[in-house]
Amino acid sequence: MPVPAQHVTHVYALLAGLDHPSKPDSPLPGGTQGADPGGKWPKREWTVEDFKALIATKLPSVQRVAALLDLLAADPGRSFSTTAVVARLDCDRSRLKGALSAFTRHVHAHYDRGNWPMQFVWGTDPDSDFEAEAFYRLDESNAASWKAARATEV
Repeated sequence: MPVPAQHVTHVYALLAGLDHPSKPDSPLPGGTQGADPGGKWPKREWTVEDFKALIATKLPSVQRVAALLDLLAADPGRSFSTTAVVARLDCDRSRLKGALSAFTRHVHAHYDRGNWPMQFVWGTDPDSDFEAEAFYRLDESNAASWKAARATEV
């Protein structure tokens, strides 16, 4: 059945989810999205002020995630596979995975929250050799807040 190009990754993710079901808040390999199985960290909305503080953080891992947020904010709602992300950010998977792991710790320590600003789901990328991988996206609201924070940089 023909699928519009902008929906292909969503269809792949849906199909992969049939073979690899997961609970929405369960830790996932390759990134935990700030997972908090014990419920220690609250989930909070990300604000422009939160994003300004994030942008000002000079830790390499946080700056790598900031580059990911730049990519995602440029096309809100679109899902990017890990394969696409590492190609566009010119980094390898292990660096991205390490940055996301460090980012989770940073979010817990400095923002007292358990959620990332971006979402991810598992899916299949036809341009990848991986059976399943994370697809990252930023919703319209967080994309607008991220862009507003970037616009105020000095």
